[in-house]
Amino acid sequence: MSNTLLRPDGWLVLGLPWPEKTQDGWGECALAIAPQMIPRHLVSKGAGIALDLATGLARDQNEGPGKAVFFSDVTLWLDKQGKDWADFGADYEAVIDELVKAPVPQLYMTLVQKAHAILCDASRDGVRLYYPGGQVEHVTPQVRADVHAAITTSLERDWPHYIQGLIDRGALQTQ
Repeated sequence: MSNTLLRPDGWLVLGLPWPEKTQDGWGECALAIAPQMIPRHLVSKGAGIALDLATGLARDQNEGPGKAVFFSDVTLWLDKQGKDWADFGADYEAVIDELVKAPVPQLYMTLVQKAHAILCDASRDGVRLYYPGGQVEHVTPQVRADVHAAITTSLERDWPHYIQGLIDRGALQTQ
């Protein structure tokens, strides 16, 4: 069996809507996919671009965020290049919807609301979080990097067990 199934080069992490019901401030609000596991002929041009850029950002430790690439990281990278999704004829919401519905291994993730906000933030200057009592927190690049690291650690721990379970049940073919 290919080690890349159990330990891929990276993941694309998509933010989902924040759930109405949460457990102690935690909600199932993200999913991770391994771009290299998805045959490009099965997805649209826009989804293929997102997968390819996520793969590149995961590999480029100087330019990219590390192994867990948020969809918002791809959007920010495009912005740094003076481009946006429309330049590729893609609607980012449609791309996210397509990838969420794709018949590929997807690991759903539970996060706290702050991590979810950071995951979904594609603003150039970083999100500002407003708390009761008037407190405002400007999310710094270091805080964003910490969320990347925590999500990467979670995926490195949970992904192999998830994929092995799919293989053991015959839901994922290794050849």
